[in-house]
Amino acid sequence: MTEKELQHLLKAKPERGQRAFYDKYFNYVYTIVYSRLKGCASVEDIDECVGDVFAQCFLFFDKQEEIGGNIKAFTASVARRKAVDTYRRVARHTSRSISLEEDDEFVSEEDIVASTEQSELRKLLYDKVEELGEPDSTIIIQKYYYGRSSKEIAKIVDLSSDNVRTRCSRAIKRLREMLHEVGFAG
Repeated sequence: MTEKELQHLLKAKPERGQRAFYDKYFNYVYTIVYSRLKGCASVEDIDECVGDVFAQCFLFFDKQEEIGGNIKAFTASVARRKAVDTYRRVARHTSRSISLEEDDEFVSEEDIVASTEQSELRKLLYDKVEELGEPDSTIIIQKYYYGRSSKEIAKIVDLSSDNVRTRCSRAIKRLREMLHEVGFAG
């Protein structure tokens, strides 16, 4: 089934379209989520994350009149973001658990203030990148997080390389303005 056929089916017959989408992209989504979470999350957490990816995609499809861009790229972006959210949730819970049976006093060599500050800055940046919307957020993540070239990104978001470079430049400018508005002058 082609992307256009899938988009038409999602619009004309949402239930059948969602089933076709799930069948077509399940392995793809599972691979993305598993590769991000394999070292830190349980199988249940990974399965839950995969379910969350499809739930978010289905909600998006229900709300949209027209699905713009490449469904595969959109799905990959949602999967990566949900995996990051799951990683943060799992890491937060595992980092707090310390054995009470230890005789040694718990001493942290980590600078908690700096760590918290850095975590808040990352969250702010992540939120602002998401506010850019598609395909700009995908372009920024692909370029600066994954280090992909404009040509590689162009294939993912179904745009020309020149268009990707232009959108990236404009998105960075908008991102700077958005961060400046919230008081980040870094």
